Amino acid sequence: MKKILFVLFSLLLTCGFAAAQEEEGLGLSAGVELSFGDVADEAVFGIMPLLVYEHSFLDGALDVSAEIDYTITFEDETPQDVYAEENIGYNLFLNDASTLTFSLHNENDFSTAPEFGDAGDGSIFEPSVGYTLALNGGDSGELAFALGFPIGYLPEITSGVYATAGYMFPFGLGVEATANLDFSPEAGYSETNLVISYAHAELFTAEVELDADADFKIFTISPYLEWYFGSLTAWVGVDFENIGGKGSVGVSPYIGVSYSF
Repeated sequence: MKKILFVLFSLLLTCGFAAAQEEEGLGLSAGVELSFGDVADEAVFGIMPLLVYEHSFLDGALDVSAEIDYTITFEDETPQDVYAEENIGYNLFLNDASTLTFSLHNENDFSTAPEFGDAGDGSIFEPSVGYTLALNGGDSGELAFALGFPIGYLPEITSGVYATAGYMFPFGLGVEATANLDFSPEAGYSETNLVISYAHAELFTAEVELDADADFKIFTISPYLEWYFGSLTAWVGVDFENIGGKGSVGVSPYIGVSYSF
C-alpha cells in the first residue's frame, strides 16, 4: 500500500495551514519528478509530471487536498501510469492545546499503456481519525496519534487497520511509529513503519523512513530531503529495498522540483 508520508508533520501543521495558504497563494503546485529505476540492477529512466492542490476553509476547520501524477517509464513498451489521491479532513479544535481530526483519503493507481488496468496498489479508500496535543503550549513539543482503516476496492477487496503514534520536539525533530494489521484477504500483522524527520519550515525538511516486514527480517530504508526557495520546492530521495531479503538490495533514487502558485 502506498504510504502517506509526513503523517505526524501534517497533523501538527493543521492549525496554521489556512493562514499559510492565504499568504502563499492559491494552494496549487505543479512539478516534475525524475526517477532512475533500480540502479543496482538496471537503471531505467522515468519522468512524472505532477499537479497538487492544497487549501483550508472555514478558518482552518476544513482541509482539502488532491494530487495527480502521470509516470512515463522509458523501457520496453514505454509503460505509463496514473496515480491520483484526494484528501478531506475536518478539524475539531477541542481547546487551545488539542485538536481532533477526522479524515477521508482515497487513492487510485492504474496503468494507461501499453494496456489499461490496475497498477501498483490499485485503489484504496481510507477513513481515519487523528489527535494532536500541544504540551505546555507547544514549548515542550507536541504529541500526535492516528488510527486509520484502509479499504482496498480494486483490483480486489482488502481491509486493515493501522495505528500511529508520534512526538514532535519543539526544535523541529519528529519521530513517529506505525503498526499495520491486515484483516483480509489474510488476517495478520503486515509491517511496521518508523519515520524520523527534522523540519525547518522556511528552509528544508529531512526524513528517514524505515519499513520492516511482519517478521522484522526484510527492510526498506528511504532517506528524503526537501528544500524551499520561496515558491520553488526541490527534493531528492532514494529507496534502499530488500535489505535482509534474498537477492540483491535495490537502490532507486529520484529527484524532483515543483512551483507553488
